[in-house]
Amino acid sequence: MDPFTAALELMPQRYESALRAQAGNAPEELRLRVGQPPSLLWGENEHFLSADRVTGEDIARVLEKATGASLYSAAEAMRQGYFCVGALRLGICGRVTAGGGGSGFASYSSLCIRLAREYRGICASFADRLCEGGFSNTLIVAPPGGGKTTALRDLIRSLADGGRRVGVIDERCEISGGVFDLGRCSDVISGLDKLSAALLLLRSMDPQIIASDEISSPGDLNAIREIFGCGVGILASAHAAGREDLMKRGAYRALIGEGVFTRLLVIRRRGGKRSYALEALA
Repeated sequence: MDPFTAALELMPQRYESALRAQAGNAPEELRLRVGQPPSLLWGENEHFLSADRVTGEDIARVLEKATGASLYSAAEAMRQGYFCVGALRLGICGRVTAGGGGSGFASYSSLCIRLAREYRGICASFADRLCEGGFSNTLIVAPPGGGKTTALRDLIRSLADGGRRVGVIDERCEISGGVFDLGRCSDVISGLDKLSAALLLLRSMDPQIIASDEISSPGDLNAIREIFGCGVGILASAHAAGREDLMKRGAYRALIGEGVFTRLLVIRRRGGKRSYALEALA
């Protein structure tokens, strides 16, 4: 099932026909905000439906469907703002309380459903370049929603199909989604924090490269340093428009200063189209 159809199955039925009429625009996100009509994102802009306004109950029902009527099963991820179901990433806003029904939310005000897709080959040309003379530890950077995970997914697949053993830390199943092909030589671990997952991969799978989504917490930094100290290649992603933005963040500035990363794969978006550029950090 394609991601748009999967998202439609979660939506209130009264919106189905209006949403289906927009399928040809290849939306990247569906958004529900209490008191506003639903909207879809494509071409860098939101497009609102001529439809009834969304209620808090609508959002609660979507979350119930997405979790199989068990919000508790996604509680830990929801407390961090989002969780993944197959190729869908559901981001949540609302009133947060300690007693929010196990999810950390007492009520919901916004829901963003991001539709993950495969774009095979968008980063294939970089795979061999990164491996010349040994793998160059690489950070994929773009602003939020810029396509980092999509690029990471394709680069992992290109490296793994090229015969390189890639251990994938997929903490919340956002990279693989349980449905995406990550290449014939990839090994995926999910449901663990990055440090625990990195240690498991290093002990058990003999990876040549370890790939992860965004690194930000102290535990994430420890994981990256542990991998680097073992001489295993590192591929990860970060929120930033480019090197200048990245160097404003202390965690990344420290890793770059320590020589952990030597290349940036920068994703830029203009006029609704993305471009990819490999840059040296030296």
